[in-house]
Amino acid sequence: MNRPTVMKIFRFLVVPALLIGIGWQANNLITPRFSTTKERLVRLHGFKFISPLTDVELPEGYDVRRQPIPFKGKIANYAEQQIASGQVRELSVYFRDLSEGPWFGINENVKYNPASMMKLPIMLAWLKRAEKDPAVLESRLTFDEKMYAGPPQGIKPAKTLEAGVRYTVEDLLRYMMYYSDNRALWLLHRSVTPEEYDFILDNMDVANEKDSEGQDVITVHTYSGFLRILYNASFLSREMSEKALQLMSFQDFPKGIAAGLPEGTRLASKFGEFSDSKNPGVLQLHEFGIVYHPKGPYILGILTRGYNMEKQAAIIKTVSKMVYESVDTQINNKGAL
Repeated sequence: MNRPTVMKIFRFLVVPALLIGIGWQANNLITPRFSTTKERLVRLHGFKFISPLTDVELPEGYDVRRQPIPFKGKIANYAEQQIASGQVRELSVYFRDLSEGPWFGINENVKYNPASMMKLPIMLAWLKRAEKDPAVLESRLTFDEKMYAGPPQGIKPAKTLEAGVRYTVEDLLRYMMYYSDNRALWLLHRSVTPEEYDFILDNMDVANEKDSEGQDVITVHTYSGFLRILYNASFLSREMSEKALQLMSFQDFPKGIAAGLPEGTRLASKFGEFSDSKNPGVLQLHEFGIVYHPKGPYILGILTRGYNMEKQAAIIKTVSKMVYESVDTQINNKGAL
């Protein structure tokens, strides 16, 4: 075999093989997380012989093809700017694409008081009962104003319970979720056992944490379990999961996530507000929801701690707008996130 022939073989066979090998090694050096980070499986508890799978969580920031979410940096930069400028004291964001599973968290380990967002597990406890006995939703409870000792609400509900009136449980759920009425929460919460409440938190992949005063605390990541598993209908039945999200679709907080979305975009969400008695003047305002983008739904959670509710609401609106526009651009460019 003459020398030119040997050189041709080398160029066409050996060189490409070397380049592939170098590229493979370089890829391993640049992206080691792809091979070392595992998915997290969430399973339903309380059974002896089965272990139902309720959710699969991919490594943060990557979809099923292990591609990163391109707009996390933009949202993180905005959060840093708002904190640095004093517009807000703390700001945490959670995003998850519900079509393919990629997610990210920004300041995801900061703990907050969930306030009215914990109306969600109370609703779920009643809907879980209704799976076994649908008549539960037609049972009636009477609101006794003399016994009521609920906290004041800075954002007043559009409708609230009246003293001495007997309401069906279904009506009470509407008051609690549509209008965030603390009176309805108080009446429904009184009939939920601690065991039922803990069962909801444990099986919705929500950390059951308390602060030094025994109040619930959450992070954006822990609260996301409610919406991930509700959307998958893997804890409640399909009928009850649909009912839960429908109850969350009435917009009782139009200044938040909804304000950052195009008109007519479907949203199932819950907001919460909290005034910290230990730190007078420090206010918390949060919202978590599922945004039904026409080409693919996603979860968005925004938790804030600051000094001005209007500024905090404006930040929630802005993050919502930024995320929707980023998702829209990404879908239009690639056909999917």
